[in-house]
Amino acid sequence: MSNELQDRKPDDVLDLRGEACPEPQIEIVKKLNHMKPGQVLEVISDEEPMDVTIPKICESRGYPCVSVKEGTTYRIKILKTK
Repeated sequence: MSNELQDRKPDDVLDLRGEACPEPQIEIVKKLNHMKPGQVLEVISDEEPMDVTIPKICESRGYPCVSVKEGTTYRIKILKTK
């Protein structure tokens, strides 16, 4: 699933560069709540803890996710499954 998800074009992008916790987590949950099952959200962040906190949020909700680091930026794709 991770390679498949990594290759998927996102349905929506949430650019959270420069945002500090906990605001990004709140914005991610809000955005996912308004998306349909099967859609992919890409989150862009430069906050290092996001590489850990976003996957934890996804795991708790049953959403697969994949993270890629590009320099100091993280690109995390989340599949809303339900």
